[in-house]
Formats: sequence, structure tokens, C-alpha cells
Amino acid sequence: MIAPKIDFSDREERLFFIHERYKCQYPDCGGCGSCNLPDGMPAIEMFADYIDGKVEYATIAAKLWI
Repeated sequence: MIAPKIDFSDREERLFFIHERYKCQYPDCGGCGSCNLPDGMPAIEMFADYIDGKVEYATIAAKLWI
């Protein structure tokens, strides 16, 4: 699945993408780590600006795995 662009999606679509892409169950997981992000941060928190429509997914993702 390709990340929905901010201009062509709503918050729910972006949130769904993050849940599916990272298998993130936050806040229910209690920090399970299944999303394998740096510092054990849940994907929902890491990509909060993307979900809220502030920064594109690729911009945030590129900073994670430089």
C-alpha cells in the first residue's frame, strides 16, 4: 500500500495507512514494539504530523532510516 498524499486524503485514511503499514495497535499495545521504530516509539506518535496532515509521510520516513 502506498502512503496517501495529504492533499488527497483525510485523517482517517492516513491513520489507517499507518496502522496497516506498521501493524501499530497504539494505544492498546502498551509499547509492544511490533512497529520496530527507533527508540521504541509507536508509529502513531512517530507519524503524528503526517496523520494530522502537516508533513508528508516520505519526509518523516526518510529521516528515520538515513
